[in-house]
Amino acid sequence: MDVKLLAVPLAFAWFTADAVAAPASRALPWLHNFAPTAETSEETPDVVARMAEWRTADPSCSASAYGGLEITAEVAAEPGRETVLASFTQGVLVFDAKQRLIASAMPLWCEGSADEIEGIAAGDAYIEAPVIALAVTTGGHRESATWLALYRVAKGTVAPIFAEIVEDHTSDQTRVGQVTLLPGALVYRAPSGVRTLWSYDAEQHRYVQQAVTAPGV
Repeated sequence: MDVKLLAVPLAFAWFTADAVAAPASRALPWLHNFAPTAETSEETPDVVARMAEWRTADPSCSASAYGGLEITAEVAAEPGRETVLASFTQGVLVFDAKQRLIASAMPLWCEGSADEIEGIAAGDAYIEAPVIALAVTTGGHRESATWLALYRVAKGTVAPIFAEIVEDHTSDQTRVGQVTLLPGALVYRAPSGVRTLWSYDAEQHRYVQQAVTAPGV
């Protein structure tokens, strides 16, 4: 069934997103209405060591000192649970039950001393396919930004379907946004307060922006 047929009317989603938003994910406090089957924000050096067999970590990047994240959940089309490993300088690797690498995403570019992977979760985003959610902070201690990205596992790739800044920091200010998931859609509130409505395009396999409103509207 086309996921668009399951989506709430876009106008209704726009005006009710804040009212229906469930509590945020524990590991990803910027993400609301997500139904995680696994989540963590606890980084361990062991994950980086295990990923090194397939992708070497960058010791020059400050994020390497923090380790990586691991969850086990159903994230691929094949039956059974997969193991998902993620680190800032090694990207995301997905393994099947026999520990065979079945999908991956490339690592991020190192930008500064604030670079860090914040949390990862897997679960239901109401688009008829499992979703991996990942948050990373990039930049330095004077200016940095936290990004929230959503991914799907398909055809050997951990493919991004949405990514935006959910928190920004300067030396004297922190602004926080959020992402609220709805059936077939999401509402993104940027740290500036600007809200945008996105619908999931099943043919393009990603979220597509539909509308914008200014803060306070």
